[in-house]
Amino acid sequence: MAHNTIEVLSDQAVVDYLTEHPDFFTQHSYLLDKLDLSQRHQGTVSLVHMQLSRQRQRIDELEEEISALMSLAKSNDRTFHAFMSLQEKILQCDNLSSVIRSIEEMASSLELHAYVRLINSEQKPNLLNENYQRFAIRHLNGKGTYLGRLRKVDRELLLSESDVYPELGSYAVIPLHRTTLQGVLIFSSQDGGHFEPSMDTLFLRHLALTLSNLIDTLPWQSDNHDRIISPSS
Repeated sequence: MAHNTIEVLSDQAVVDYLTEHPDFFTQHSYLLDKLDLSQRHQGTVSLVHMQLSRQRQRIDELEEEISALMSLAKSNDRTFHAFMSLQEKILQCDNLSSVIRSIEEMASSLELHAYVRLINSEQKPNLLNENYQRFAIRHLNGKGTYLGRLRKVDRELLLSESDVYPELGSYAVIPLHRTTLQGVLIFSSQDGGHFEPSMDTLFLRHLALTLSNLIDTLPWQSDNHDRIISPSS
């Protein structure tokens, strides 16, 4: 005597079948009215409404992602042109004072602060070698650039009391060196998330390399800077 057996489908089997046959409910639309798709905050809704809701949510997420990417592209384009213009400008300078002033002006145009601190320089403010070494041990550890927030004790190692810098902002610290350590190039932002470890440092490293070459070749002031021109008789 034959026995009828009923195979009980698992949830996963149903999921797999519907995944392989996405048009199932199109061919059997009468089933949509019989499905219980309850959500605690909305009550019972149809599968179509749920799909539309999820699609609208995904569209909103994509629009936010596109807006963020466009904003980032616009910011990067502005930064690129600012740094390219700066490179051309500082290569035409005949003294380090002009170079540093140009860097500070460029930073200001990007709503940043810039600081160039040279090791044990006669020019003030300078940077003590022991202070740099303490900072490097804590934060660089073989890395070419430090990006992120700085505690007060670390800011005080690199910057002077007369410097204007954000306490809750973020920083980029790039060592300057050729054959020996020359100092550091620092940028700061009021935005605590502006400089992050994941950001690209190509512009910063290229600027630091150019600045290092100029430090080795340019005087602090040019002869023309302090020259007094007598009025013609």
